[in-house]
Amino acid sequence: MGIPEMRLQMIQENVSDSNQSERSSRTRKRLLKNFEICQHCEKKGRSPVVERLNEAGPVISRSDGESFHLVLGDRPISFPAEKSSGKTGMMSAGFWYVKDRDDSATHTETVVVILRDPPERGVALMRHLESVADKLAEKLGKADALATLYEYDNHSLHRVS
Repeated sequence: MGIPEMRLQMIQENVSDSNQSERSSRTRKRLLKNFEICQHCEKKGRSPVVERLNEAGPVISRSDGESFHLVLGDRPISFPAEKSSGKTGMMSAGFWYVKDRDDSATHTETVVVILRDPPERGVALMRHLESVADKLAEKLGKADALATLYEYDNHSLHRVS
């Protein structure tokens, strides 16, 4: 029995029968955030270590602990990246994710999010990326896959066709 299962068992033992199913349901739906060891991968028998391009930066990751995980690959970059386009006030951020499907094959997929008018740097930018990760995880929890390109306007995430 792993730590997550033991925590769940302890919670369930301390809850009365009438509240047990409600508490268990809420516990299962909790989103795991900013982990370096992925419970989802650990449960599937895969390497649980979250790999990133930039090991020096903060971890921005999400998982339901059961069927998917999502990780910010590296720091955001200016968008578009060509210098001739001038300063646009936009950035792009790349995320990697794994979502279990009916077949046994597991693939790491990529999604890019264009950030419209994000904070330029620091804690405000990290909070902004945290919000993007939450929105992507919400979509991933409801679908088998994400689109490859989205736009984030500080409030909502829109698929780019």
